[in-house]
Amino acid sequence: MRARIKIVLGCLLLWGALPGAAQGGGNMLAVDITGRVPSSEVPGLVVGGITPLRWDSRCLPVQYRVNNTLDPIPNPFGPPVLTLAQATAVLKQSLDVWNDIPTSFIDMRIIGTTGNPGDIGLDMTNEVSFHTSLIDPGTVAISSSFHLIEDTLFVDGDDLDGDGLPDVSGDISVCTEVDGRIKFPAGLYKAGTIIDNNVFFFTDVYHFTVGPPDTDPDTVDLMAVAVHEFGHSHGIAHSLTNQLSATDGRAAVMFPILDPFDPQAELNQRTLTAEEIAWSSFSYPEGSARDGPAALGPGDVAFDHVYGKITGTLRHGILKQDIVGANVFAVAKDRKGVDTVVSSGFSGTVLFLVDPETGTLEFVDTVNGKYVVPVPRGNYKMGVEPLDESPAFGSAFNLVTEFGPWFGGHDFNEEFAGRGLRTIKVEPGKTVRGIDITTSRSTNIDYFGTIDSIGFTGAPPGSYYAMGVPAAQILAALEPGHDLVIESADFMTAPLDSSVVAVFAEALLTTGRINPDGTASVDLTAPLERVTNFVGQDVDFARLMFRDPVRLGDRVRRGINRGHIEYLFLVLRVPTTTPFPGTSGTPPLIGLDGDPDENDMPIFGLSFYSNDNGVIFRQRTDFNFMFRLVLSN
Repeated sequence: MRARIKIVLGCLLLWGALPGAAQGGGNMLAVDITGRVPSSEVPGLVVGGITPLRWDSRCLPVQYRVNNTLDPIPNPFGPPVLTLAQATAVLKQSLDVWNDIPTSFIDMRIIGTTGNPGDIGLDMTNEVSFHTSLIDPGTVAISSSFHLIEDTLFVDGDDLDGDGLPDVSGDISVCTEVDGRIKFPAGLYKAGTIIDNNVFFFTDVYHFTVGPPDTDPDTVDLMAVAVHEFGHSHGIAHSLTNQLSATDGRAAVMFPILDPFDPQAELNQRTLTAEEIAWSSFSYPEGSARDGPAALGPGDVAFDHVYGKITGTLRHGILKQDIVGANVFAVAKDRKGVDTVVSSGFSGTVLFLVDPETGTLEFVDTVNGKYVVPVPRGNYKMGVEPLDESPAFGSAFNLVTEFGPWFGGHDFNEEFAGRGLRTIKVEPGKTVRGIDITTSRSTNIDYFGTIDSIGFTGAPPGSYYAMGVPAAQILAALEPGHDLVIESADFMTAPLDSSVVAVFAEALLTTGRINPDGTASVDLTAPLERVTNFVGQDVDFARLMFRDPVRLGDRVRRGINRGHIEYLFLVLRVPTTTPFPGTSGTPPLIGLDGDPDENDMPIFGLSFYSNDNGVIFRQRTDFNFMFRLVLSN
């Protein structure tokens, strides 16, 4: 039986073997040792900052060649096969998705083929290759860039790839292909400049297709993957956005996971979201120069006529320190009035101590929690989210996300600044500064470990999930001298189909008791709080934020002291009608802790399930439901 898995989409940065503090956000980042400032702490090492990864405008358009050594492209399951001509047509379409952004001057083109039977690396040819050597199970493709780690003066005759042939010419003003190799014009190039990019599509596990996406888990839509990888090719990092709104389940194109079981999810990945458009435009802003690729041409729109920026600093409410590597996202209402993620970025800056001879990173330290998020004209709410491995692993994004969590501060709960009441107005060409965010001082009460699975795909309509929180545990979590303030009930949820939003019939905070026979009696008629059509998240915690946390806490505390409340129960109900949305037709799911082979937590016996309209809640002895009660300090 095949377990359902989702594809990992990859990127890879490689140091440029050459002589010689920016924002993180949606950019891929490179180490910058320009000036080779000696470390005052460790002899022999130099201080390195970070800088965005990007192409120099002299090398636009970026010229790619498709490796023709595999034609047709292998299908690990046999016929049908994809011809190289079919694949190349789709690759060109995928590049044009980025090229056609009116506010970005990025330009990437396929200009022909190359017959390279050997290893693909730094060879001054930007190559797109279908490759039969899988580097990591589950990885379907990867974009690999060689880049500069310091500002470097290219001189006529320089050999950049060490093959004995000159790669720099003083006779040209733009990058020019000569005998299948790119030559650079002499001049100064900034740290982070890409000098060679190769995109690999691995053929060992999946069959690439170019027609309408299907539900076959062994096939994957080539255009969906290619659009993502070419985003990396011009310096755009992975995104943590995997659900745009309460009504739109699509992920950002640069989210690092793709669902091959869901044809709508694959189809969605062919089209950029507002986030990718914003970051490509931020990195390659149209109208930022009077001549060259950045100058306005027919159909172009100046970046500053559409976009502004929101900047600030993210701090931890309890640790009193800046947070490095957290996700900061901007939400605005769409045309139907639904809050929708428009753009996001990562907070903070890091410094490295670097071996200048090898480029090896020896030590890292954090600098600040500053962030920048580019957005079009509009009114926004700002939200923040930690890198807690849901919905994706933090190291898959950029340098600040890879190293920032080492320094702590990622134990806060996803939230909107000021509970989402503050609105920020952004005008084109303007930067709204000082939008500083401090995370809530919260205490989580939960009874689970790491997520092991999601379930339950066979739950009947109207089923209930409930988790009990003992009254004694609530009082024990209070800080001495503080009131009981109950901030939220959080539920780890997920749809089986990535394009679908997990919507439950209702979410409740209520009271009840655990009976001697192990069942639970849960009050569904007079809950403390109830929300119908509760919107979940995609493999992440969805938060039921309470309307009056202070009054609710006071009510619960009095009930506990009088002996009226033995347990609080956090409850979700599956929709009562079918069919459930999505290709799979399954109900919305919940996160489960419970590995039968090696679980990181005991089964606490506080999770209950009812499939009889809540008459009997039966104890689960195999799973802990991933629900938590959040108290505010």
